[in-house]
Amino acid sequence: MNYFTKKGFTLRFTISLLVITAILLTMLTSITSAVQVNRSSLIDNYLNKNESYAKKLASNTNELLITMQENIGAIAKISGREPEIDPQLFDDLFQENTQYFNSIVVADNNRIIRALSPRTIGISVGDKITSEQSKMAIQLKKAFISEPYRATTGRLIILISAPIIDNSGRYKGFVGGTIYLEEKNVLSNMLKEHFFGDGSYVYVVEKGGELIFHPNKKRIGQSVLQNEVVQKVVLGQSGSQRVTNSGGDRFLAGYAFEPSSAWGIISQTPAQVIDEPMHNLVKRMLLVSLPFLLLILLLGWWVANRIAKPLHTLAQFSDEAMLQPVPAENIPDIKSYYYEVRLLSQSVKIALQNMNQDLTHLRNEVKIDELTGLANRRAFDEVMAGWMESNVPFALILMDIDHFKQVNDTYGHVVGDDCLRYLARIMQLMASEDDLCFRYGGEEFGILVKHCGLGRAKDLADRLREQLARTKSPAGTSITLSAGIAAFPVHGRSAQQLVERADEALYQSKKDGRNRTTVSSLPGA
Repeated sequence: MNYFTKKGFTLRFTISLLVITAILLTMLTSITSAVQVNRSSLIDNYLNKNESYAKKLASNTNELLITMQENIGAIAKISGREPEIDPQLFDDLFQENTQYFNSIVVADNNRIIRALSPRTIGISVGDKITSEQSKMAIQLKKAFISEPYRATTGRLIILISAPIIDNSGRYKGFVGGTIYLEEKNVLSNMLKEHFFGDGSYVYVVEKGGELIFHPNKKRIGQSVLQNEVVQKVVLGQSGSQRVTNSGGDRFLAGYAFEPSSAWGIISQTPAQVIDEPMHNLVKRMLLVSLPFLLLILLLGWWVANRIAKPLHTLAQFSDEAMLQPVPAENIPDIKSYYYEVRLLSQSVKIALQNMNQDLTHLRNEVKIDELTGLANRRAFDEVMAGWMESNVPFALILMDIDHFKQVNDTYGHVVGDDCLRYLARIMQLMASEDDLCFRYGGEEFGILVKHCGLGRAKDLADRLREQLARTKSPAGTSITLSAGIAAFPVHGRSAQQLVERADEALYQSKKDGRNRTTVSSLPGA
């Protein structure tokens, strides 16, 4: 079968190729769409899961911190009732709280240690605590959770303290429970189970952006404030988003803020976790659809040949007829098919004619000012006429840039055009969706304010005028404008009357010194 001629491809080959290409592209589009939908679904699922998980951990952490503060408070009450603390009693109290604290100390109001447990932490009774956090505990005289700091023992710790008040109500010092961030602690005990085979993990930051828990203990104490998620969570926000960490790794992160400590908890999953499911999805779709694809290709090839056969026959006949006359009886009998082709040809011609008419109509209907993008004078006339015909109340604001000729003379017409576009943008920002902003001509603009009285129209004009006066234009200085307002139907029932009244009010604004708004007086006033 010859699919090529000296003049190019045959129609039969072209149609066949198009059918097959369309089928393959449809197949590719279906697979791509399925992959994109599933990828988006997986991403949303991981983001939502991590956000929910982070919030759950934040709630658990809040409950844990409340319990720890209550326990430290209870020890502080016991210490306030006793003139001297029994070391054995204090050891027993610590043993009851070993699941929460790595150590507990009692210090007087001079920060001298009066009791501690265990006694192997590198400091002794009688030593003075010199950390800024201990000074803060004395100064605040209330319960607080410190930021991470290096203790005199060299450990990176967090202090949870409560004040000691004796029976007479005097402040005697504080009880402090410590969390050793770089060692096994209450946070690691609570969060160590939250790791998954897909690479997901949890980390915790304090309000300054420093890590206080991380599966890699070497990173504890480092600042990660450059991370977008950390920046949000330390500001008290909770949510989820895709994020790239400092190492360039992409994650699907959920984050939650824990208010009592101002800590942020982040649960994140590597973004590549969705790659394998996507690959498996593509493989399954290809395997399932391959038999159907082959069947459709064969069917498409057959249909393409059936469609092209009468046209191919006609083309061969035409080619032969160009070389020599052909008797009428030799014309191939393609009556039924030829009718369809002729009808299609006629339909295409009619469609093209209609399209050209539509394009001409669209060109005539263009009502946009090319320089500013606002409606032009034609659009203004038609909209105002339509509102008047429907008896819709509205206000007309006509505006003129003051001394615009000086702008063109001083800075040139290019800057002048930029100023016109600048005014157009501000008009569109300040007007409502129902209003029509238009360029009347030159440096004269206007707004048709639908369903509006004179008061709201004047307020809009004044706000626009004041905004221009206090901001720099493309000329480097502010520009001002004068405005005149008339309303339908109180100032007239025809377009000409309304424009004349608004124009007279505009002229009055110019006459009165410019940069002002004038409302047209009521007829007979």
